Amino acid sequence: MRRWILPALAGLLTVAGCQPATNTTTAAETAPQKTASCVMTVGWDPWEPYSYEAVDGAVTGLDVDLVRQLGESAGCRLDFRKGNWVALLEELQAGDVDVLMAATPTSDRRDFAHFSEPYRDESFVLFAHNGGVQAYQGLSLGQLLADGKRVGITDGYYYGEDAQALLSNPDYDEQIVPAPVPEANYRHLEEGLVDVVIGDPYVAGAVLRRTGMGTSIKQLRGNVHSGSVTFMFSKNSVSNDQVQAMNAALDRLQSAGHIAGILSRYRGS
Repeated sequence: MRRWILPALAGLLTVAGCQPATNTTTAAETAPQKTASCVMTVGWDPWEPYSYEAVDGAVTGLDVDLVRQLGESAGCRLDFRKGNWVALLEELQAGDVDVLMAATPTSDRRDFAHFSEPYRDESFVLFAHNGGVQAYQGLSLGQLLADGKRVGITDGYYYGEDAQALLSNPDYDEQIVPAPVPEANYRHLEEGLVDVVIGDPYVAGAVLRRTGMGTSIKQLRGNVHSGSVTFMFSKNSVSNDQVQAMNAALDRLQSAGHIAGILSRYRGS
């Protein structure tokens, strides 16, 4: 999935309002009896439509809905803590945050985190301002960097092994422009501070529609990275047994069709 420690679907996609397929089994029916001893803090950062604040201030989104059903099925109470991804990673290492959503297992992260089984796929693509779409169309990330183009990324995000190797290359240090949250990347693109941005198509669709920047920023063809994402658990605060219980709950929800229903509602498929 997304995000790395240091430094997904053609066209812009919008969040659809259709309802998931009806299932005869509910999440509550698949959940064991809750115990007060199972309380987990879930870290989240603004990443619409996966995790964001609704107009009433409630935390919502595709991944938030998924982890709430997972907690219910596993018999755990979930508390949500907002932050940026880099800070949340540090809190997870310390055990102050127990769970992070939409994470890609990496060797560095395995030092301090457990990972669930994969629960959905994601991908990252390139975006450019209208003035650069024709010039950059069909070029890979490597070609763009070799040509001196500036690339916008989000701090702490993991964009796949190949992209990570390029973004970590000291030869390109001055061309990599990090931002604390995805929306800032598209503002940098609008302001001419970067030439291209690496982003998730669903997140970009939500941000560009909400901000009105969708008329001037377009997705380029091709993928930077595609892969599966997992839930990440702190080794400092979550035991292997608890991870296995969450994996069992994840399997129950997948078998009952709840996860497919949530994906369908948000992705309109």
